[in-house]
Amino acid sequence: MTNAQATASNTFVPQPRRTWIFQANPLLYRIEDSLRTEQEEKWNLRQHQRAVQIHDRVLIWMSGKRSGIYAIGTVKTSPAIEADSSKGIGYWNDKRQGYRPIARVWVRYDQVLLNQPLLRDFLLCDPDLWHLSIIRNPRGTNFAVTENEWIAIQTWLNP
Repeated sequence: MTNAQATASNTFVPQPRRTWIFQANPLLYRIEDSLRTEQEEKWNLRQHQRAVQIHDRVLIWMSGKRSGIYAIGTVKTSPAIEADSSKGIGYWNDKRQGYRPIARVWVRYDQVLLNQPLLRDFLLCDPDLWHLSIIRNPRGTNFAVTENEWIAIQTWLNP
């Protein structure tokens, strides 16, 4: 093997940055209070545990009558089975949910949209987002977002 081949075989090829929606139910977790106060939090990973990676983008979705995207963040840790953080447990309406060891990742909030969330009703107006997995089937906690869907969402975030 030549030096060029050895160098090429040892080259690190970064994985593309994926985008996810992490959904919070305000009946279970005081997500608005949390977003007003915290800069980062642990988030449950009930789906896609093997796919979510450090540096992936996360869109924080609040369910309910005013469902939509309320923050954008970045995954800071690999998934680990553990309880919620001590601060996070305080936002659970039933604290037992926070103490349950399940797969979780730390997410840093890069942009909080509490004053101008990107509501589901607006997203439904965009044919590029009609098939967004959380709109088609909102049951679950974690949803994959395609690159084309992320591009469409960005147009709503940066008009």
